[in-house]
Amino acid sequence: MTQPSRYSHPTRRSAIAGAAGLCTLGWGIAAAQGKGDAPDQLERILKSRVLRVAAPQEFPPFGFTKNGVLDGFDIAVARMLAGDLRVSLKTLPVASGERLAALREDRVDLVIASLGKTAEREREIDFSTAYAPTYMGVFGDSGAGLADLAALKGRRVGVVRGSLEEAELKAQAAHATAVAFDSSAPLLDAYVRRTIDAFAAGNVVAESIPDTALRERVRRVAVLRQSPCYIGVRKGEPRLLARVDAFLAQARSSQALMVNAMHWFKHSLSPDMFKDGKG
Repeated sequence: MTQPSRYSHPTRRSAIAGAAGLCTLGWGIAAAQGKGDAPDQLERILKSRVLRVAAPQEFPPFGFTKNGVLDGFDIAVARMLAGDLRVSLKTLPVASGERLAALREDRVDLVIASLGKTAEREREIDFSTAYAPTYMGVFGDSGAGLADLAALKGRRVGVVRGSLEEAELKAQAAHATAVAFDSSAPLLDAYVRRTIDAFAAGNVVAESIPDTALRERVRRVAVLRQSPCYIGVRKGEPRLLARVDAFLAQARSSQALMVNAMHWFKHSLSPDMFKDGKG
């Protein structure tokens, strides 16, 4: 799905102007540095004038399709980055378990899909600085008597298949019955229909339940781990990684990420929430 790279929301356009024009000089230098050498990923992106990004598949508010258009927090970040690089954006919606494979197989240049960092994943790909500080937890109804992880024994807990939440739930609450879904949309639908007792997800997902009355009854049962989101970059692409990090630094200082968070998460991103010391 190819999308225009400019960020069109009127309330966000001015805040993002600084990020969209980031490193114009650096853009020219980066292109020049590749001359005479085998082209790296950054040079290929600039020459093709297309940035290919693996994006969330039906994972609101990070990425979802509405009226045939892919949108969400991660999609907005991808558009901002494409605008900064002065290239078009081509998104590839993927399920959680397909994100790293899409990068390894050169189907995409980057993964911008609520990607968390683990030691195992770090052996496969490189990670940018954090751009969306979140945590993953278990959530359930305030009247369900779920005080902690021990209370999940025999309870049906929804997870997204192939996600970090699934791995953490099985590691920390093996006594719970994990029920896997392909994305957060059917997971939340199952919770709304009460076919699962609780769900393990990022806090932002828990806050996106469309039913206001039900959302207000959701309580955190336990924090599984802090889980900032990072942009995934193929190993051996230091210039592309450095360029992505420079973009994120400018997007934070210009408040573009904050404006994006307010629109999609309904709250801002506090700088002290970045846990890895690089954000």
